[in-house]
Amino acid sequence: MATSKLPLDQDQPNYLATKSQTESICSVDGSIKPFRKSVYLSSTVAAFGGALCGYDTGCISSILAMEIFKAKFFTQETYVYLQGLLLAFYLMTAALGAFFSGYFCDRFSRKYSIVGSSAIFCIGVLFQIIGYNFALLCAGRLVTGFGAGILGSAIPLYHSEISPPDIRGRLISLFTLMSTFGQVVGYFVTFGTNNLDSDWSWRAPWMIQLFCGVIFGVYAITLPFTPRWLLDMGRKDEALLVLAELNELPADHSLIQNEYKEISGEIEFEQSLGKRTYKELFVGTNLRRTMIAFFISISTSFTGSVAIWYYAPQILVNAGLSDVSSSIAASGASGILSLIAAAISLQFLIDRIGRVPVFQMGAASMGISMFIVGAMFARYAIVDVDTGNVIVTNTNARNTIIAFVYIFTASFAFSYGMASYVYPAEIFNMRCRAKGLAITYSLNWAFSILITYCVPLFMASSVSGVYFFFGACCVVCLIGVSFIPETKGRSLEDMEILFGARKQELQSQA
Repeated sequence: MATSKLPLDQDQPNYLATKSQTESICSVDGSIKPFRKSVYLSSTVAAFGGALCGYDTGCISSILAMEIFKAKFFTQETYVYLQGLLLAFYLMTAALGAFFSGYFCDRFSRKYSIVGSSAIFCIGVLFQIIGYNFALLCAGRLVTGFGAGILGSAIPLYHSEISPPDIRGRLISLFTLMSTFGQVVGYFVTFGTNNLDSDWSWRAPWMIQLFCGVIFGVYAITLPFTPRWLLDMGRKDEALLVLAELNELPADHSLIQNEYKEISGEIEFEQSLGKRTYKELFVGTNLRRTMIAFFISISTSFTGSVAIWYYAPQILVNAGLSDVSSSIAASGASGILSLIAAAISLQFLIDRIGRVPVFQMGAASMGISMFIVGAMFARYAIVDVDTGNVIVTNTNARNTIIAFVYIFTASFAFSYGMASYVYPAEIFNMRCRAKGLAITYSLNWAFSILITYCVPLFMASSVSGVYFFFGACCVVCLIGVSFIPETKGRSLEDMEILFGARKQELQSQA
């Protein structure tokens, strides 16, 4: 198979490394060192889209608890139902955005899908800022959700296709890390604006989000295309140059040439199979990958993480914290702990011990946390006769609930929060990756709708039952992830071997 091998001369772009530069970034055995500035920089810029999505989660969960916001858009009778509806609208269009992201990413590239979705996201936020009635606010949540859905699918896809195998886990995990960071910022911004006695208490956080979204969209234009998408489009020379730039090696370096040949060979084989359809996700060896990805996506929603994200301030008020500001501050503190846990997982766990052990540790610790929180509510919760709210007055029980909510959020952050984005982005081949991830992430959003809308209704009838339910779901997750193959350290092209596709191909040829 012929490949494009570019000579090094003065006409080559200046990002192609010189011999001395190559030697400085290669170890003695000729392998590439873990730190490659170009790929880390591109991954970090793209990951800021995760911060936008996380910030939205931190903001909306706190804004829904603000008395000024509730008085403007809800009555006491409609609050439980309409807050769930407001969140469900966002998640509904996020599911649609994730589903259509497969087409957008294949047709317009991963890069331009990120840029376009950030623009859609910002338009939705603008509607929310302007929002003077519930209908316009809902319209803003619908548009924002569509942009977030595309972002949440396109960014991990982008990360997976520019990342070398040895650091792919941590680079894809940057999306989750930045999402957690954005969530923490959202909590503390709303903690500050909650003291304002005007609509700016909830408009100001969204103004900040709009500004950051515009900045992100502008910087996203500077991102390189992924080498795999360029090869898929037949832009071979450009793909080779981007591959060299990301690894900070000359285009004629043996490592770059070998990786280029491996990727181009795999893509040429996939293109020889004809037109791509969603149907092929459910046949042959692709079926197993699709079912595993679906299981991980759906189980992520049923760990209880969605309920904790959106209803953390309300949960902590139930636990006995006296006011909204205290509950928002406590939620922010749990976010900081989650950020630390995510950073530890990114640096020390996801690419070292593997994806499966991370899943297992997270499911076990989250399940234990949910059972303990449920037991505390079942034993010590009482109904306040003045407000009708469920609260816990026992100090030790209250502290136990808060502690295990913190442990739960940290456990999710270092496990499912990381690996649930990494694993599905790795296992699909180039032919199916965009479409497979589109359906996978859209399922996550879709089941998040169910959880988000049902949790307030569930909590209104049985606070403890919510936590026992999620604890049982975590047990199911623990069992399920124990049967999936490990992908740590494998190239994206190696997944064909791991899932038996190459073996079937050779058998059919024989």
